[in-house]
Amino acid sequence: MSLDEQIQLGEYRRAALVRIGDAHALRRSKRYGFAMYAAGVAAECMLRAFRRLDRPHSAKHGLVAHFKACDEAKLGEPARKRIRNPIATVRYLWLNNFRFKDEAGIQNHLKQVQYYENLIRGSDSLKVACGELVDAATTIVTVGDERWRNLSEKK
Repeated sequence: MSLDEQIQLGEYRRAALVRIGDAHALRRSKRYGFAMYAAGVAAECMLRAFRRLDRPHSAKHGLVAHFKACDEAKLGEPARKRIRNPIATVRYLWLNNFRFKDEAGIQNHLKQVQYYENLIRGSDSLKVACGELVDAATTIVTVGDERWRNLSEKK
């Protein structure tokens, strides 16, 4: 792996850490729609940090595709198992085009994926979905960062 490629992957990792922090801050300030967008970007960035360099880079935002493109040896099977369910949650709740949507547009997405069927009556669906999405993305970023630091210590 060239130095330029290592730097690029490291930038994805650092971006994931910053974006998940942004997601938590936005969630605390009750800006749920943008918190959901930032959380999804954080998860995508962390997966991109582990991508195999012998495969073409995808400019698309499909989390499952990024997960499949991860270097299995670099990410490791225990980490892959730990993030499999959180990836499914982020995939279910997040769209990259949330950056163009207001809260009503995001709620429409939640309605389309039938998210409301799982909620307790009277709950704030956007707040609940935001919590689930941010928590899942936090797991992806945390597990990825732990793995990244463990690999760096071995060098």
